[in-house]
Amino acid sequence: MSGYYEPPPAFGSPYRDRLLNPKWELIAERLGRPVPGILRELYAHPEQVLRSHFRIYPPNGGAELWLDLFFPMDEEALEPYGLRLPSGAVAFADDEHGDPYFYLPDATPVGDGPVYLMQQQGDAGAVVPVAPSLSTFLGWERRQSA
Repeated sequence: MSGYYEPPPAFGSPYRDRLLNPKWELIAERLGRPVPGILRELYAHPEQVLRSHFRIYPPNGGAELWLDLFFPMDEEALEPYGLRLPSGAVAFADDEHGDPYFYLPDATPVGDGPVYLMQQQGDAGAVVPVAPSLSTFLGWERRQSA
């Protein structure tokens, strides 16, 4: 070996580019209001939305949850996998089954609101409450899956 190595190629993908470049105008238009501050804050930290495939542990001892991928803030957040979300809802991630996590922003500028999971298997179409607010959900312990 010569000891000379080419630098690794820059990591990139169309999905990653979408995650890092939210379409805030589209989100605001569809919500009929300015983009909630909690979403802007989440997507302002790429290390948070680029993280994937981890377990979430509610502090109250509730069942662990799985977060597979965060969604880009574009058409996918408004109609994940072609699903119709409740009016005013925004999907931000999915679980291991491809079921979207979504939340309903409240009327404040921060726009924090309750988080739900829309299940597509078993009780297809069931909407399950997950957390009282997006900030609560994002604050729960996360552990990378082994």
